[in-house]
Amino acid sequence: MEGSGSPRFRKLHFPVGLWINSPRKHFAKLGGRWPSALSVKSTTSSDAASLHEAPSAPSSSLSNSTPSLASPTPSPSPSPAFLRPRPAAPQSRAKRLSHLFLRGRSNSDRDRAVGEKEREVWAHSAAPSSHHYLPPASSSAPGLIKIYGDALSSGANYRSLLANIHSTARQLIAQVITRYTEREREETDDAVLQKHSPEDFLLCDVIGKPIQQPDGAIKWETECRRSVAPWECPLLLVDMWRPKDGFERRFEIQRKEDYEREELEREKEREREGENYQGVRWRRSRMSSGGGAEEGERGHRGRNTELRRSISDMNLSLRRRQGNHVSNDPRGSGNRPNNSGGVYDRKNIVTELTTLMSQSLILPPTDRPYFLLLQGYDQSKDFVLYIMSGHMHVFGRKPTIREREKDRERERKGKRPLKVDTFLSAPDLLARHLLVRRDSAVPETPTGQALMRPFRGGAVTHNGVALYRETVLKPGDVIGLGNHFLFLYRDPRVTPPPPLALTLPWQADASTTCCPSGLVDRQEALRQYLGSTEAVLKFHSRHADSLLQEIISRNSSPDSGGGPLAPAYLLSIMIDHASKHLDPALLPQILLKSANLIKEIVWDNIKEFGDKHPTQNSTEQEGEISTPNVQKLSSDLRPLMFWMSNATELLNFFQVKVEAMEKEWEFEAPGDPVLTADMDTCSEALAQLDDVIMHTFQQCVYHLTKTLYSLLPALLDTNPFSSEEKEKEKDGAQAAEGEEKRAGEEEIDDVSALPPKVAGLVEVYRCSLMLSREACLSPPLTSQTFGYLFFFTNTSLLNTLLERDGLFSWSRAVQIRTNLDLVLDWLQGAGLGDIASEFMKKLSVIVNFLCIPKTRLIQSSWASLQEEHALLSPSQLHHLLTHYKLGPSRAPPASWAPPPGTELSGDIFESFLDHPPLILPNETPRLDLSQPIPSPELQKEVTRLRTFLWGLDQDELPANQRTRL
Repeated sequence: MEGSGSPRFRKLHFPVGLWINSPRKHFAKLGGRWPSALSVKSTTSSDAASLHEAPSAPSSSLSNSTPSLASPTPSPSPSPAFLRPRPAAPQSRAKRLSHLFLRGRSNSDRDRAVGEKEREVWAHSAAPSSHHYLPPASSSAPGLIKIYGDALSSGANYRSLLANIHSTARQLIAQVITRYTEREREETDDAVLQKHSPEDFLLCDVIGKPIQQPDGAIKWETECRRSVAPWECPLLLVDMWRPKDGFERRFEIQRKEDYEREELEREKEREREGENYQGVRWRRSRMSSGGGAEEGERGHRGRNTELRRSISDMNLSLRRRQGNHVSNDPRGSGNRPNNSGGVYDRKNIVTELTTLMSQSLILPPTDRPYFLLLQGYDQSKDFVLYIMSGHMHVFGRKPTIREREKDRERERKGKRPLKVDTFLSAPDLLARHLLVRRDSAVPETPTGQALMRPFRGGAVTHNGVALYRETVLKPGDVIGLGNHFLFLYRDPRVTPPPPLALTLPWQADASTTCCPSGLVDRQEALRQYLGSTEAVLKFHSRHADSLLQEIISRNSSPDSGGGPLAPAYLLSIMIDHASKHLDPALLPQILLKSANLIKEIVWDNIKEFGDKHPTQNSTEQEGEISTPNVQKLSSDLRPLMFWMSNATELLNFFQVKVEAMEKEWEFEAPGDPVLTADMDTCSEALAQLDDVIMHTFQQCVYHLTKTLYSLLPALLDTNPFSSEEKEKEKDGAQAAEGEEKRAGEEEIDDVSALPPKVAGLVEVYRCSLMLSREACLSPPLTSQTFGYLFFFTNTSLLNTLLERDGLFSWSRAVQIRTNLDLVLDWLQGAGLGDIASEFMKKLSVIVNFLCIPKTRLIQSSWASLQEEHALLSPSQLHHLLTHYKLGPSRAPPASWAPPPGTELSGDIFESFLDHPPLILPNETPRLDLSQPIPSPELQKEVTRLRTFLWGLDQDELPANQRTRL
């Protein structure tokens, strides 16, 4: 790369042939990222694969808009000896490495170093690779190469040049400029001809594919590119490195200044996205420690790395020293004495290698956390240390082509997924498997602690315990990824180092769990859990359905014994455990299953209630409706009110859990179909509870208003001042004097002091209030229930009053006002006065209008009456004035006449369709699971469920492993 902080060939001193020679680095793998953003390769394995894995920089170098693989400084072309295929016969690690690092010599020097016999093995025993075929170095067969020159001439297509494998990029640039200049000279005057210098341009090796546009045109889409060094041979690159299936290569002429500016902008963008490229530079510097570098660069590398030389480096240095001794001694090995200045014999070589291996240490960083590999998957690909260079670190595997396409699609939609910092090789890992955040990414966490969370579906363990959600990560914790990887998390900034969490459950001594004392401890812990008052209900995923059925079936009615909110409370603690400790995929299923079970029970209750209280036909006459038994109706409504209350609490609790679930998905890939399906499941569960609440509310208010309808006329016809009513009131007062004063709630509920017919009406309100209190109905839903009852009361009485104009007199109005005040006073004492006053305001206005003394009313004008009774419509006010009983043969005064043009054609009756809408509650759940279990009834039921779950666990164990209480 040409940008700052990029690995350069002039620093690494790797010839191009070295990269080509590795069978693992086909061009099909170019564009992939490194196995780790910041890792140190393990050198404990002698497997040859680790040699070919280490120099993997070209993969990154050919990723999006990365610069040249080669140094811009001209250097000799690689010898064919470095481009030969890998020999089939096994060789020692030191010998193989010495072949790769023999650079900078002439062909004769390399021949002497390698040896005639070994060259023959390389030449004859190696199987040629179709991906890395190289013609003989002496071959000068020409080839045709296309070079696109849009940078030279806007809108130009390409020029075809005849070149051979020895034609360099500098030569081809000069030829292309000449061809385009000649074409321009033919089309323009020499005076306006633009002069181009080859030094201002560079040749780019571009990988991409042609894309057909909707209009039929073909557009080239670039996947990645790199600048070709002036001394590199493009035709040789074409023959040796080929794009993977589905992609094509082409060469383009680019202006140097434009190319460098674009690369600088992209480098800045990568730095803004994270510190990954610092890790890449560090790893690549680690790879370049094999020797042969200049002293200045080796010193620079030594100052910027925290690693000692590896075993491979020591091995190479030893071979190099041995080779130098051989080449510098003119007498040859046969004439050299066996002293300190002679060649090492095999025994001395083994001794020195053994010593060096014991001192081959990897120094961890001192300023940032890291992950130490305890168990891996592939020694040739795994590293010892994985440095957490940024404040967010993602573990994963290399994405498939389909996953990469999905990521690009999300980026085009503006939803950029998290980039993976460390690529691991195990096949059971997800493309994004684990996220670790620290410091500025989680400012509320103290230094030394981090937060880690698995991505959805990723198998992760934390100190041996399966992890499904975000948790605190402390230094010394052990992290497991999939079935293969184990890491130890360390943070050198925390001093002193905390103890290691290495005593995992599976490493515990079996004797501690089988001895009598262990059994006693387990029995005691079980007893404490079964009797605990903590709102916890632990269960396994496989027992979720059984537990759900047990909760619903044993707490399906208000007489089950667990309390009014037993189903909601028990389901809440079940869902709370699942949302914190079980697989996230289980939670949406539990929500939906519980909502469906509740809906089935409620539907059965509604059907049973409908059989007991059939809907009256509209053709029945009012007089045929018998006086209902309010107490029986109240008893039959208890199951509906019970489930309306529980469904309301569950709806609030479900909404909180769904919102928390959505918050957990903030780091997941946007638009993930699995997460979308989970959200659809949760939405369906909430919709089912909505249906339960609306249908139970509808059934309750319908049958209560149906009962009110037959009792409301008594409020208009009863005379509270009659002698019979006075006598009853007096008897009631005398009886009350001899009794002790009851509690405030019982006094409010008492209706014995009211006139009998008015008391019958108030009894409906009292039973409704007792039902809501017994069911612990939420206050917002209680207010809406009584709001609907009072709306019906107001509309029904007002329409009846306007229909019966015989009541339009002062004497009858005073009786109605008195009865209405008795009802409102009782409602005020029951805590419902504000709601009643709001919904029965218009009825009170009409009654107050009729209570105006006749003498005063006669003196009033239309304008003054309309101003004092603004709630009445002009048609209603006109109806009251024209039908007011002033006396025999007495016409209404002229002042009551409305002004000309007043709209009087409106309906005087109120519509029942204008009732207030039901607003489903969206409030904080009243069930506080952070507090102890609130009642003995619930405590008993929780203990029973814990015992039930313990029994399920015991049934799955062999008889000799079961625990007795």
